[in-house]
Amino acid sequence: MIRLWAIAWHIARRDLSVRIRGLRLLAICLFLGVATLAAIGSLTAGIATELSNRGQSLLGGDVEVETAQRMASAEELSAFRSMGQLSETVRLCAMAIGGPDKDSLLAELKAIDNAYPFYGTLTLSDGLTVKAPAKGQIYIGPTLSERLNIRAGGTVRFGEATFTVAGIIGKEPDRLGEGFTLGPVAIISLASLPDTKLIQPGSLFQAKYRIKLPRSADPAATVKAIESRFPSAGFEITDRSNGAPGTRRFIERMGQFLTLVGLAALVIAGIGVGNGVGSYLESKRTSIATLKVTGADSAMIFRIFMIQIMAVAAIAIWAGLMTGSIAPQAIGLVIGDLLPVPAGFSIYPVPLLVSAVYGVLIAVAFALPPLARARTIPAAGLFRAVSDIKARADKRSMIGITAAIAAIIALAISTAREPLFSAGFIAAAFTLLLILTAIAYALRWVAMRLPRPKRPLLRLALANLHRPGAQTQALVVALGLGLTLFTTLATIQTSINNETRPKRPRTRP
Repeated sequence: MIRLWAIAWHIARRDLSVRIRGLRLLAICLFLGVATLAAIGSLTAGIATELSNRGQSLLGGDVEVETAQRMASAEELSAFRSMGQLSETVRLCAMAIGGPDKDSLLAELKAIDNAYPFYGTLTLSDGLTVKAPAKGQIYIGPTLSERLNIRAGGTVRFGEATFTVAGIIGKEPDRLGEGFTLGPVAIISLASLPDTKLIQPGSLFQAKYRIKLPRSADPAATVKAIESRFPSAGFEITDRSNGAPGTRRFIERMGQFLTLVGLAALVIAGIGVGNGVGSYLESKRTSIATLKVTGADSAMIFRIFMIQIMAVAAIAIWAGLMTGSIAPQAIGLVIGDLLPVPAGFSIYPVPLLVSAVYGVLIAVAFALPPLARARTIPAAGLFRAVSDIKARADKRSMIGITAAIAAIIALAISTAREPLFSAGFIAAAFTLLLILTAIAYALRWVAMRLPRPKRPLLRLALANLHRPGAQTQALVVALGLGLTLFTTLATIQTSINNETRPKRPRTRP
């Protein structure tokens, strides 16, 4: 067997070195598909890794304990202090009133103590590093400053307290860790919070207690200790390994969605792979016939051209992986400000390996049908016109195609963060494929039964829709899938824009 593969490799290499142009479509389709998947996977992994590496500064401590609508009791505070250094912050939504016209704006009021932040730095727009503002003073975000037309030295009122603006916030170290906010941020000291009289029975606020642990302490063990000591306290506890859970969850889900979209695009590219391989084998009809006449059996024909196809596929996949691995850095240079954190420069083996496996499976699944037809046609049939070719993929090839498709589905589901979502996406894609295939068959059926036009150009165009070997089905499926993906992405973007765009009535009280 090894000797037969060696002979096949020798023939394939010599033939491929003479003419590789026929497989350019195969290479281009696989390169684009694999590069897209590798770029999405690498960018997602890079952001997730950076979030993990910066967990302490994003969280503001090693462990964070959050309570809603209440402050921690004396017993709870004593327990937190026994574990390490403690910092306390309180967050709530409140109306900011200020500026020349005394305009109002919903803002996120954050009260901090002098220990904040344990990690990272709180800086103002002029680059000054600060701690909690003095009693009666406030730091406001740039958005709040612009919307209310307030500068440093101006005043703004929250509740029943009026504050002097001591500076414009430049960098809030735990911004991502705070999660979703309803308005621009403003920071006061905990000592100033009672003056606002915003904390009343029924007020909606969150109190967060950040613990800075000793170097030898294990954050996970600390979390378990708090949960076991206060099982019914209703705490939401996070450690530094996941400093921004909301951001991480969004990035991972978006990465999964884009990966599935990229996989669907790779399937569309697979149709191009099949067409490219079919055209290449069609150009090799006389060569295949000559090999068969001189003694090569179907298995040898399969080995020769499978080696050629997989060699070109391997080069295309390798180039796609290299492009995808450096894509996060290129994306960071172009839209770095739009990313929650810059993706670190590194090679992430798992997304690259998954992308490579997808590329190989797509190449196998779409290259086997034309290759099977070529190897099962007798030598005499290869010398005849294409219209005489009725061969279909044999049973062994169909098993290989089915196994490759099953492996693609299994890989997509097993590597997904939410397997049910991935399975639903794949089921919808297969349903769409069936619908598009039915449309293609209906189009061919209608074209066969329409009267022939008198004009030669129209008659040839109509005949090409249903003639033997017509690419009607492949074109309908490829165009339908591509249009569906573009429409899906455009619909999602429009929906998100509509949900996030401010909706204000024309007349406001």
